Amino acid sequence: MSNEDKQALAFEALGLLNEQVQARIVHYKGEMETSPELDAITAQVVAQIKAMQTALSQDDGKREPPEKIEAQHGKLLSGLLQRVFDAEGKSSFATQNLKTIGRRIAKLFFESELHERTKGDKDKVIHHAEQGVYYVLGRYKNRLRAELDGFEYDNDEIKNASLDLLAKLERDLQVNFLSKRSPELNRVMTIFSGVLMEFLQQHLPPRIDQMAKVTLKNARTAHQPGAVPYKILADSFPAFRAEWERLLMQQMVHFCGDQLLAKLTEGDEAFQAETVRFFTDPHIFSETCEVLCDALYDFLCLEGFLDLPVDWRVKLSKN
Repeated sequence: MSNEDKQALAFEALGLLNEQVQARIVHYKGEMETSPELDAITAQVVAQIKAMQTALSQDDGKREPPEKIEAQHGKLLSGLLQRVFDAEGKSSFATQNLKTIGRRIAKLFFESELHERTKGDKDKVIHHAEQGVYYVLGRYKNRLRAELDGFEYDNDEIKNASLDLLAKLERDLQVNFLSKRSPELNRVMTIFSGVLMEFLQQHLPPRIDQMAKVTLKNARTAHQPGAVPYKILADSFPAFRAEWERLLMQQMVHFCGDQLLAKLTEGDEAFQAETVRFFTDPHIFSETCEVLCDALYDFLCLEGFLDLPVDWRVKLSKN
């Protein structure tokens, strides 16, 4: 891919990632039931904390200058990131999250296979008998069900059994078709996992210090009201998240995109063109980035460096 292609891919993947995060938060909040008594207590506690933060921020004599706070933030963040993205392989961060990433990518892969057309609206090449019949059945299943429903039956039991048989034929074709695509997916996922491990354990570690500095500088975490040198406050999290994920996504697309394409196209093993295109889709990078960042923010929070908004903590608990 050219640099322009990679920049466009990273931009689109970031957009998808933000949509995924916001959709999950809004979906949960719409269903959340609260207690008026608990809400009142929570509001009182929040008001007290904000009052304390305001008082501290107004005391210019005691507050450290933003430049000093940012330097301390950078030192702490860099040290924590080095523990996560460990060049010596001592950290279990990467291996712990590979399984979750694999499940999400497999779900996306099978969903894409079950549609007749690719993202570019071109007809897919039929590689298996079950695949072609499944696509045709998918096109006309509503008409077939309507035709069955319009027949006159001896009794309702025969009618329901006929509809169930049609549904079973569709499910059996789907299972047989996807089972034939699974081996190739597993082979590519092994390659993808290896590239991702190389990215996290070899590519990122020498770049961590600079990424931490750029993230904090652009997010201006030290310039927020009430900023403290030992952690990033919840109000600064959205800006911090946006800057960190922008840098991480750019690094991931540039490194993993090139490495993965090279291994898929230059090796001895041949892969279907649809499979190669799938693994350069922005959804792959947005899902991978989301899993890694969710785990990273959780780690930073548990270490006392990052305060996460309530909505974000709720969102994590619903994953």
